[in-house]
Amino acid sequence: MHWQDRGPEKTGHSERDFKVCGLCDALNPADNAQCHVCGWNGWFYRDKETVRDAIRQVAERYGSVDDSLFVEEVVPSTPPKPGVWADVWESLRRLFGRA
Repeated sequence: MHWQDRGPEKTGHSERDFKVCGLCDALNPADNAQCHVCGWNGWFYRDKETVRDAIRQVAERYGSVDDSLFVEEVVPSTPPKPGVWADVWESLRRLFGRA
């Protein structure tokens, strides 16, 4: 990762170091082939605004954005808030009575 004294809240990271999972909205290092939280390997958000917001949320929740957050053994047991697709899926499950 590019360690620099810039980025949201001066975390030492820039937006180009990360991407946001298109399925679960988790922050991921830009070089990950798949999401470290849900395993998604489809498209990711890479626009600065989305990545900047995700970095801020992680920094607020965990105190800072650190490489240890992306190590499998250290990932918190509570997943991030589900994305829009999880809400759609849940609505469909309720609609067809498989809740």
